[in-house]
Parts: sequence; C-alpha cells; structure tokens
Amino acid sequence: MTRSHLLILIKKAVKRHSRAVREAQIQTILTLDIDRFRHINFSLGYASGDLLLAEVAHRLRSLPNCSLAMRSGDDEFALVIHAHHQEQLSQCLLQVQQLFEQSFMIQEHECYINVSMGMSAVELTPATAEHALKQADQALLAAKHTGKNKLVTYHSMLSPQQTSSMEMETELRKAILDNQLILYYQPRLELSTGKISCLEALVRWNHPKLGMIPPNEFIPLAEESGLILPLGEWVLREACLQKMRWLDAGILDYQVAVNISPCQFQDENFSDKAIRIIEQTGIDPAYLEFEITESSIMQNMENTIAVLEKLCNKGISISIDDFGIGYSSLNYLKHFPIHCLKIDRSFVKNIHSNKDDLAITNAIIHLGHALNVQVVAEGVEEVSQLEILRETTCTTIQGYLLSPPVSVYEIEQSFHRYDNRPVMIS
Repeated sequence: MTRSHLLILIKKAVKRHSRAVREAQIQTILTLDIDRFRHINFSLGYASGDLLLAEVAHRLRSLPNCSLAMRSGDDEFALVIHAHHQEQLSQCLLQVQQLFEQSFMIQEHECYINVSMGMSAVELTPATAEHALKQADQALLAAKHTGKNKLVTYHSMLSPQQTSSMEMETELRKAILDNQLILYYQPRLELSTGKISCLEALVRWNHPKLGMIPPNEFIPLAEESGLILPLGEWVLREACLQKMRWLDAGILDYQVAVNISPCQFQDENFSDKAIRIIEQTGIDPAYLEFEITESSIMQNMENTIAVLEKLCNKGISISIDDFGIGYSSLNYLKHFPIHCLKIDRSFVKNIHSNKDDLAITNAIIHLGHALNVQVVAEGVEEVSQLEILRETTCTTIQGYLLSPPVSVYEIEQSFHRYDNRPVMIS
C-alpha cells in the first residue's frame, strides 16, 4: 500500500468516527512491526509468512475502539485508535499488546511473535494525519532500535535534555534574527611596546528571559544544528560594522579578530560570503584578522591554501588558533599565508609549573620567529605566566590578566585612552 493511499484511509477513518461521536474523543495513530519476521519466512517459508500476516490483520481488526487496521508495509500495520479519555486509551493499548501473548497456528506450526509499536502524540485530525503518521513511524523506529518488543510514544522519545536542546535551537534561531546576540571584545597586548594591537570579537547571547548565556552553552548547539553558518556571518558583519563605528568616532584604532568555525571554513562559499560582507560594510580588509583553528586548516590542503590566499589577497590577516593541539604538518605550514600563531591556552596554563608545557610553548614561539609571524599566548591569567613569557621572547599576550572579554561600552571606557600608548600591567 502506498503512503498516499494509507493517508487517505486514515483521514476517512478519522472523519467517519468524528461524525459518529459528538463528545470529545482521543484519536491517535499506532504503527507496529513484527520483530524478526524475516526469520519466520526463512524458517517456515514465505507462504507461512503470508498466512501469519493475514492472521495478525484479522486479530487487529477485531479490536474494539479501532476504526482502522491496515497492513502498511511488508510486515507493518497502521491503526487508528480512539478513546473517550486517557485511561481508556491505555486500556486499548494493553489490548493490542495482549493480542500477541497468544500463539499463532500456521500450517500446523505453533509460533509466538513479538511486535514493536510506535504511537503519535499529536492530536489526530484530517489536517494532522500526515504529521501524526510520521510521528508514529519515528516512534516505531525508536522502539526497534532500543530493544524491540515494546511500545514507544513519540513524546516519550524526547528526554528533558533533548527537549531543552530543541527549545534552545528554536530560541537561537530567533536570537540571530532578532538581534539578541552581542559582541564582547578581548584585547591583545604586544609585550615589546606595551600597546594594544588587536581586539578579538567574541559572541554572547543576551536572552530576553534567561539573561546572558555563555558561548559554551550555545556554540556547540549552533555547530550541531548548522546554525553556526548564519551565526558566523552575523558575527563577521557586526564586527565589521562596529569597527566602522570606531573609525568614524576616531577611537580604538586596532585590528579586529573574528573567529571562523570549522563548519564555516569548510563551507565552499565561505570566502565569497566573507568578502561580500566586507564589501557591503565598507571596511578596509586590513583591519580584519580571521582566527581559524589548526584542525580546520589541516583538511583538504589544496583547498585550504587557495582559500587563505584568496583572503590574504584581499588584505585580511590570518591567524591559526589553538595552535599546538591540532597536529599540523610543518611541511604544509610553511605554505600557508599566515600572520599569527596563537598558542593554545592549555600549554600556557601551567608553564610556570610544568616543564613539558614550557618546552612546547618555547618551541612554538621559536617556530613563529622562524616563520616571521606573530606569536600570541592565550589564556594568560597570572603574573608568573607573564614573566616567563617575557623571558621566552613571546611577542603578544591575551588573557584575563590584561582583560576578560568585555562589552563595547566597557572596551571604549577602559581602552580607548591607551590608543598608541602603553598599557601597564604587572
């Protein structure tokens, strides 16, 4: 039976029952599948399998409170069940399960079968029939994948965590459209001059009810759901627009760094989208730096080099973020048109107490000097770390010791007075 024909029969059954019964009713779709039916065909033969399917259909059609019982696939059936209240519905479902507690006699062979069942959760009407059938099918699939011989309702498939995740995804979509997102900025400091050189743009979600949501709670969701692409475009556009505002005001004459997610970088249209945003906002590309993770650039090397060169030819600087944890091929690294290596904070964290972390940090710094690129130590939080980094000839630092990520207002109030003047930290 085709799905379209099945939907026609379901809608007719719903309409027929609705006309016959005036008081409020619960109607739902139940789909069921015979577990290990292929084994029955192999053991008893296909003729016996057909007889078994006919007997199952006969039993299902004998059910009370069932306005439709149809075979919908090779060994699948679809039922429309109705009840006056939830307790009666539960009784109906129990009756369905009890049908398979009795053995089947097929050509003198006695056999028992188990079934997996899935039930929809949406209120069943002719208008919702297709959606309800899809829910029932998904619930049936969940029943088969979680041990078989059980009934799964669609709503029970969703754990509180899954429901929360789905709700958060919907809220995040709205946030991107409704400008609930804001950018915070974290400065970098050149150790040789004591001057700010760059502001890294970091996205935050200012939820109207939940308040400020940290990125570690929504960025993974954005990556998993594909929302990271429109989110990343929003961040780049807003960072460009904010830089233009500062230029117009004559303050904070620093480069702005924007993080590019692995999903963004692997998008075949990434460079064209980025260049289009830059052209639309009117920003000079020389004011921009793209931070791309080490793991991102190590995929599809030829394409990576082509994309980086295209961006660099426009005047955009490139830094490799989280450097040291992505197992870069140094042979390829020399071909990348990069301007900066950012030492991952996991190495910086313990350089004052772990000789291995200090050795790795030193090696990355010397590598950066050899490649004639800037080296940034991320996650600098303690004076002891700063003192060691000064001794290692690290060029630039970033971290809470200098400043946490702060709002536009705070960055303007705290750092515009340092334009072209040293920042004193100790």
